[in-house]
Formats: sequence, C-alpha cells, structure tokens
Amino acid sequence: MTSAKKIAYYYTYLTVGVITVVSIVFYLLVVLFPQVFLPYRIWLFVAFLIINGVLIYFVGKRYAGYMIQRIDSTYQSEKAFISNASHELNNPLTAIQGECEISLMKERTPSEYQGSLTRILTETKRIIQLMKHLMFLSKGEEEILRTAIEPVFLAEFMMRFVGKRIQFSPDNFALVLHVNPQLFKTALENIINNALKYSGDKMVEIRLRGTVLEIEDQGIGIPPEELDRISQPFYRATNTREFAGNGIGLSLSLRILNIYGAEVTITSVLDKGTKIRIDFDQVA
Repeated sequence: MTSAKKIAYYYTYLTVGVITVVSIVFYLLVVLFPQVFLPYRIWLFVAFLIINGVLIYFVGKRYAGYMIQRIDSTYQSEKAFISNASHELNNPLTAIQGECEISLMKERTPSEYQGSLTRILTETKRIIQLMKHLMFLSKGEEEILRTAIEPVFLAEFMMRFVGKRIQFSPDNFALVLHVNPQLFKTALENIINNALKYSGDKMVEIRLRGTVLEIEDQGIGIPPEELDRISQPFYRATNTREFAGNGIGLSLSLRILNIYGAEVTITSVLDKGTKIRIDFDQVA
C-alpha cells in the first residue's frame, strides 16, 4: 500500500471514529438521562449535527493542509528533478559536441580520430545509461510489479557480489524473495558499488540476519543534515564532488526496493562510514 493511500485511510478512519464517538455520547445521554434530554431532542439533534460538523471540519482542514503540503513538495521535487536531469544530459552532450568540433578543425591522424571516437562513445554510453534510469523512474508501481517475477534465494543471490573487498556472512539460507531478478540485482549492485566507491581500499561488509540485509562500508559517510535528501534523484552529498557519478543510482535502488515492500533505513557517520539496512520481512 502506498503512503498516499495509508494517509487517506487514516483520515477516513479518523472521521468515522469522530462521528461514532459523538453518536455514542449523545445516545448515552438520551438513554441514561431521558427525563432531562428527551424534551429537548430537537435541540439535541441540532447540537449533534453542529458538533459533528465542527469536528469533521477540523479533521478535513488538517487533511487538506497535509495534501497541499504534499502536492507542493512533489511539485518542488519534480521541478528539481527536471532541472538536474537537464544538467546531467547537457554535460555529455556538450562533451560530444566539443569533441566533434575539435576533430573537425583540422586533419587528424587515424589514431587521433580513434581517440576522439572513443571519447564520444564513452559519453554516448553515459547518456544511454542515464536515459534508461530516467525511463525506469517514470514507470508506475503496478507496471514494475508485473515484470518477470521469480523466486530468489537471497543468500545464494548475494554470493555473486562477493569479492576481495566484499565480505558476506549469512545466517538464513532459506529466505526466498519474489522479485524481478534483474531489477533486484540493479538495486543491490548500485548500493554495493557506492559502498566500494566511497570506501577507497577498505572492506565492505554484507550481513544477512533473518530477513534483514545490511550493507556497511568504512567510507566518507554522509553529512547529517543531508541524510534525508540523498534519496532524491540526482542529489549528491557535498562531500562526494571528487567522485564520479550523477546521483541517480541510490534513488533508483530505493525505489525498486520500496516497490517490492522492503523497508530501507540509512544510518551514517561522517568520515567513518554508512550502513544501509534492508528489511525484507514484507517481501518474503
């Protein structure tokens, strides 16, 4: 269930609860004190309507305020997304244009043309990869959930990531997840690659404890004031400027994991490392 539906259900239940409580109170007043309230039953009914109306007004006002804030937040997020996407696409396109212009300024040797084409190919691949990520982020949840779902043994699946800088220690070899293996691999690969990239030559530890998968690095960490924003597409922490990347990998991973029902928690200490905790309790 999406967060928007949860909020809608919450306020619906709250409204029904308010009406129910007020109804019970007025009913008990009439039943317990009939000689006092029955002669004024018309005024009692009017008071019942007024009290219910006032309470429902305040509940509705609170819900409307929440939804307006949510819409504004979404608008600002979409605005930033478009701006950042344009910037990220502009960089490789500008590099390709510049490379072509320089190559056409005078005759070049075959090796120089080959070097120029290699650089153009690199930037083209970067654009294609970015476009694939943008296309995925534009898909709806239902569309993603319909794609090639298969049972995956998590412990066995994680073994493919083990390397000289990656340690994996599982205690649950029977945990099965029903996911799209390719999308799931992309989600975990992005997180693990980030851990490796920001850890230099230090180890990355992956632990599976019950239904919880932890990926912990010993890298540069994330500034505390930026921790809430790193899930936004194209957002990059201020201490990552010297590292290559476009800030879309983590947001892509989080969206895939959240769609499948996994609960992701990120904790980080600046200059000490980051831990990403993924609870698959709702996925298994």
